[in-house]
Amino acid sequence: MLQRNAHWVVIGLAVALLSGCKWMPGRPRESDRWRPPEYEKNFIVLYDTNCLACHSNGKTVSASVSMSDPLYLAVVPRETLRKVIAQGVPGTAMPGFAAANGVGLTDAQIDILVQGIYKWAEGKPVAKENLPPYSAPLGDAGRGATAYNMYCEKCHGAEGKGGKAGPVVDSDYLHLASDQYLRTVVIAGRPELGMPNFQQNEPSKPMSPQDISDVVAWLVSHRQNPGAAQLATTTDPAPKAQPLKSNQE
Repeated sequence: MLQRNAHWVVIGLAVALLSGCKWMPGRPRESDRWRPPEYEKNFIVLYDTNCLACHSNGKTVSASVSMSDPLYLAVVPRETLRKVIAQGVPGTAMPGFAAANGVGLTDAQIDILVQGIYKWAEGKPVAKENLPPYSAPLGDAGRGATAYNMYCEKCHGAEGKGGKAGPVVDSDYLHLASDQYLRTVVIAGRPELGMPNFQQNEPSKPMSPQDISDVVAWLVSHRQNPGAAQLATTTDPAPKAQPLKSNQE
């Protein structure tokens, strides 16, 4: 009997020692343990993993608009930004990240991304007066040529073929950019690249909503294959746009 009890005592001590030996070689740290992707709830990790390659965080130069730009965040509706993250933009390089699209971000993770992105704008107020609508129908390409000469030519050159800044009528570029992306860049600029926003092109005369829509129409008119342009459209439906006013109004 004593021998049997001693046997169980030894087993109990061994189990206790092994379970408490966090110092043992090869034992993974808690932070190193594998967890399923849906476990991640840290905004920075989610953004750096899924967004940073294309969109700046304010500290890098990126291929597309920076998500930390306070003017961009003042214009884009929160529900639209969430929809773009979840569903992507058909016909462009922007994929959808929702689990339904096979990428695997949960609704909660997409909400964390949206909340974290808008938090970047806190403490960076933007004047709300005269902000153009995020989305609007294309304007008139003929008027757009005139507006381009006034607001854009000094950097992008005559007829948009390049100057101090690169060309904006290159067909390959225009097929990579949706109509909405062109509009967004005209409105918010690319400050990390030195491109001014719609208020800064001519400080004494900011672009009107009509000017913006007309310039975008002029840019779109340079796509060599209009049929392909239909793929590169915004996911935010045009009916949400506010009525446009001309410069004289």
